[in-house]
Amino acid sequence: MSTPIITVIVPIFNESDYIDRCMNSLQAQTHRRLQIILVDGGSTDGSGQLCDKWATRWNMGPDSNMGIVEVIHTANKGVSESRNKGLSHAAGEYVTFLDGDDWLEPDAISKMCALLESEQVDMAGLSFISRYPGEENSEKVSDDPAFETMTAREFLAGHVLKGDVHVWGRLYKRSLIGDLRFRKDLTIGEDMLFVIEYVKKCDRVAHMSYRGYDYFRNPGGTMARPFSASSMDQVKCWDEARLLLAHEGDELSDGPDLRANMLISIMLTASRMALLDRIIITDDVHKEYIRTLRAKIKEYKNGAAMKVLDRGYRFKVRMFRFFPGLYMSLYHRHKAGK
Repeated sequence: MSTPIITVIVPIFNESDYIDRCMNSLQAQTHRRLQIILVDGGSTDGSGQLCDKWATRWNMGPDSNMGIVEVIHTANKGVSESRNKGLSHAAGEYVTFLDGDDWLEPDAISKMCALLESEQVDMAGLSFISRYPGEENSEKVSDDPAFETMTAREFLAGHVLKGDVHVWGRLYKRSLIGDLRFRKDLTIGEDMLFVIEYVKKCDRVAHMSYRGYDYFRNPGGTMARPFSASSMDQVKCWDEARLLLAHEGDELSDGPDLRANMLISIMLTASRMALLDRIIITDDVHKEYIRTLRAKIKEYKNGAAMKVLDRGYRFKVRMFRFFPGLYMSLYHRHKAGK
């Protein structure tokens, strides 16, 4: 049986400090047939030039025998646009995604490929390990052989609705992706919606305990940025997930796990807004955001969902719903005092 070509799509935006680490991890992969697509989304820090240098070095050197590196330069239209560009150029039998500030353990791709083919599933994923600035090598990855296979519905219930919503660290069949693309109108949660739509096409999927994906907790990442209008996407994406799961039955689309995820997202969004200057959050625009979040709490909160939350989140949900001004003020002062 021939070794399949695997397309690795890497969206890049102002990640010049991390590209070498990311590419070194791909260079070290034990799977030797790769199509690596680097999509530079209008970087201004020299990332695009670094991508070009890597492509030249790879394609002209000894690494060319394990595949090719392609670079696409595009305007800054967000990570969804970059991933979609990569998908439009994908030629491999299988596709995986790797963020530009993350990296892979040497056998990550080969393990996903072996699991997908040996178990004859439509998607294979691995676990990840969080890496923090200055502590990138603080914990070694052990070779955990455990894995589980499950139906698409079991994956949606046991993984997606339990917070396992990332698109990276999984291997997809390009034939099954078809014309599926990432939502360009969302800046948060677009990866979760892609995963849900893909898994709905699957018969069975597999997930391994092996932590072969190194996820860098980037202090400049999307979730660390100040509140803006697009921060409301963290709430909108769960509304969209509910619609996508509507045909899977109320247990998934209207069950306590989905509702609890929405409540958590509401509080994360409110907390980001609370960090803004007091003058800003009392203007009409931000008052409307607060009204929207409180209305969503009323829509999604029920006894079963509240039981899923820990005591801290239950307290926050109740306080924000009935005393939003007090919650915002206390949270702002708490964080400002740190």
